[in-house]
Amino acid sequence: MTEHGANGKGGPVLDVLDPRFLRRQVEQIQDTDEPPLSDDDHAAVLEELDAAEQRIPPLVGPHADPAAGAVMPAAPRPDRAFFARHPALSIVQSTIEDCIASRFSELTEPPPPAIAENPHLPNAQLVSEDDLYRQFGPCDIGWIRSELAAGLRLLRGRATFPDTPAGPAVLGNEARMVMVGDWGSGLPSAHAVGRQMGEQLAAASGLDRHVVHLGDLYYSGWREEYTERFLPHWPHRLGDRTIKSWALNGNHDMYSGGHGYFGYLLRDERFAEQEGSSHFLLENDHWQILGLDTAYKDRDLAGTQADWVRERLAANGKRTILLSHHQPFSAYSEHRYPLWEALAEAFAVRRIDAWFWGHEHRCVVYEEHEHIKYPRLIGHGGVPVLADDDEARPEGVRYEYREASEDDAGPVRWRLFGFVVLDFDGADVVVRYLNEDGGEHYPAETLVP
Repeated sequence: MTEHGANGKGGPVLDVLDPRFLRRQVEQIQDTDEPPLSDDDHAAVLEELDAAEQRIPPLVGPHADPAAGAVMPAAPRPDRAFFARHPALSIVQSTIEDCIASRFSELTEPPPPAIAENPHLPNAQLVSEDDLYRQFGPCDIGWIRSELAAGLRLLRGRATFPDTPAGPAVLGNEARMVMVGDWGSGLPSAHAVGRQMGEQLAAASGLDRHVVHLGDLYYSGWREEYTERFLPHWPHRLGDRTIKSWALNGNHDMYSGGHGYFGYLLRDERFAEQEGSSHFLLENDHWQILGLDTAYKDRDLAGTQADWVRERLAANGKRTILLSHHQPFSAYSEHRYPLWEALAEAFAVRRIDAWFWGHEHRCVVYEEHEHIKYPRLIGHGGVPVLADDDEARPEGVRYEYREASEDDAGPVRWRLFGFVVLDFDGADVVVRYLNEDGGEHYPAETLVP
């Protein structure tokens, strides 16, 4: 059910990433005289689970089989592709995983000898599902129900949006900026991305250095999730004042009301330059970089951000890079996003030189767009995506990174994670695309006017 490695730490709970398991838990949570989910939310959750079950393959290798009454360790790499979009379902994931992860040592039992002798399988297994979730058991469904209700209350009483942007902060004319999107999953490969980001920062010692997360901490933006999955593996270490950290708000950061993001992450001393705001400005003599909050108002711009962007474009002739969690457009969806409409007046002022965003868990180099010279999706920092070499490349996509890990066993293969590095040298900016092993997988490009 879980892969924690030899030291009992580091892996996610596989069941929590399996929509079939989540469906059983949701139905039990709702089986009460006063179910915590409204009828509309319940229907939306089931619809999302239906879609997920259709596209996610079964686990590879030995796995939990409740029908047979047996629980076996999962395959060595438990990278599952399902991360909920609905806030209530994300809170269910957070609650169950927190229960299991916090009590892992007392919930495990030695594996059968055949498993224990196999060096490629975890060396411990959880107690059976029936024992784990029984009434008054370690993760009683009644406790999960009460935690879900508390999480929903947090969501409804969410943190206040700070409408004043941070900055302008100084971006050196010679500087390095390392950026990653959707990184906060806590998976071992995401940790590898963090280490590679750290190496890129260390290699630029002596320059002005910045590191940016484009949003999404899984599952629900709880403080405990930042403590376990984000801050210990973030490449900017405590006490190093030569690097500045920045973090955008994502939809998963808001699934518990944004309290962990605004009240905990942004109060960490490494993010001091951000001044508690979810949108910010960095600039030098040639460039201005505007980080946007597209999650407080989902896929849109809360407060006066749209006016702020328009004013910044009109105020000077500096070249402009926008950063956001959500996409302004997508070749993988037919939806038209409010974010695009919100910036219509800004687009009328002048063109955006480059825009980097996440949310979709891919790395995509788009062709030049009507209002954006360099549109770039870099949401491949930490959420597993199935490798599908046969997937057609949509119109408008110049390149999509699809390399898979060679360590995957069995027929199911997962794409490698990655990040980007921006090197500023006067008016020139060179962008490099690196994977979790540090390899460059797309030719370095210079952002020319």
